Amino acid sequence: MKIGLVSARMRENALEEQINEIKNHLEQAEGYDLLCFGESFLQGFEGLSWEYEQDRSRALTVDSAPIQQIVRLAEHYHCGLAFGFIEREGEVLYSSNLVISKRGNFVDLFRRVSPGWKEPHADFHYQEGDGFHTFRINGLTFAAAICGDLWDEANITALGKLKYDVLLWPLYVDYSVEQWEKEQLAAYAAQAGKTGKPVLMVNSWVDDPTRAKGGCYYFEAGKVTAALPAGQGGVLGVEL
Repeated sequence: MKIGLVSARMRENALEEQINEIKNHLEQAEGYDLLCFGESFLQGFEGLSWEYEQDRSRALTVDSAPIQQIVRLAEHYHCGLAFGFIEREGEVLYSSNLVISKRGNFVDLFRRVSPGWKEPHADFHYQEGDGFHTFRINGLTFAAAICGDLWDEANITALGKLKYDVLLWPLYVDYSVEQWEKEQLAAYAAQAGKTGKPVLMVNSWVDDPTRAKGGCYYFEAGKVTAALPAGQGGVLGVEL
């Protein structure tokens, strides 16, 4: 299975542009079975106002027209997709990650279980998921975690009870390139190593010097096996 970890440009509240970003990468992808994008990729990591009615209008249900448009892209280009988005189910909002197969089927929906995606004053409408699970695509069994999920030792323990081959870890981090390389990369690799599984880390990049700098990594046993370094966009190909 060939997986592309995509360090793609992320914008806030620019849904059409974000879908076009996915389309552009699909057009350029050759031989990939799955392209993976970062946390909250569709609406942007800072795309919420924490005013519920406004945020409700920005969130997407899984049967919404934009999600169905992405489903059709996966079908047309015959390539699976994984991406983060702000999901609405009923009146509740989640930070979620959706996986779609190359045939346009929903393979997985994971909701972030750690609260770090939201502001402290966010009300009861903003919630976390209820735990971890596995899913299969192209013959491999995956689990998913979003950003801060892996920095809670109880979550590491919960993941350890599952049987899977590889962990998908979309996130948003905005360290400077220097700080990331000198201080944080080794810490993230070590934390990923606690799962005891290979980990696919995906970070977006934002056209702002104070925001996310991209970078995608394949961690094994707490070490970097393959990398698309922070500071640049692009695709890291990983064969599993």
